[in-house]
Amino acid sequence: MKLSDAQALLERCFGGVREGAPRLREPDDARFALRPSAVWLEYRWYAQERGLAEVFLKWGRVPAEQSAGAEATVLRIHLLGASPELSVRAHRILEGGTPSRERILDLFGDDGVRRECVAFGRTSATVEQWELPGPSPLLEDARFEALTSTLEDADSTNEERHEAVQRLAAERSPRVAEALVALVTRRPSLMALRILSEWGEVRARPALQRDLAAVRPDNPADLWALTALDRRLEAWQSLVT
Repeated sequence: MKLSDAQALLERCFGGVREGAPRLREPDDARFALRPSAVWLEYRWYAQERGLAEVFLKWGRVPAEQSAGAEATVLRIHLLGASPELSVRAHRILEGGTPSRERILDLFGDDGVRRECVAFGRTSATVEQWELPGPSPLLEDARFEALTSTLEDADSTNEERHEAVQRLAAERSPRVAEALVALVTRRPSLMALRILSEWGEVRARPALQRDLAAVRPDNPADLWALTALDRRLEAWQSLVT
């Protein structure tokens, strides 16, 4: 599937749905030209009701003027929050494709995320549901206190905080959100920002923008990652303003 065809498919599936943040398209921004990669990336954020459909496109890093005719290798939609209509629209991209669950297993393994994948030739089209139904189990209080103490300890290493954030995120709750917001307010944590942006915690946006402003121009990978997370939070914010 050519990139232009994949983009046309998205326009058909999401026609009439507003975008909660400006699209992020690498070839259109010179800041990302130095990102060491063999591919170009594009993100979109469709916002409706209490959810987002985050679109991820990937194609070969050809000259920008040749992108439309390049093959789209990945068309992936992340469903965040709860919007039945966005879910219906997202699943329309799978129509007519060949079921290709083996591509999911090869790439992600069994990580618990609900995914449906089809192939259009060499193009993989995937819909991922990031929010599991029902409440998540609570950590034991002693375990919760130990993990949050690691986040608060000025002497803890980046690796220790990273692991603590991952383990805390297994419990999606107000107290975990508070702990992660407090962490990113004190110091940078890309992992915590990723989780908070998935949960729609717009309180994390000032800290994220602080970190984004501090990224060096010669670090396009972090520049891209933080910009994408900032746009995601902007899209969440559009649902409540």
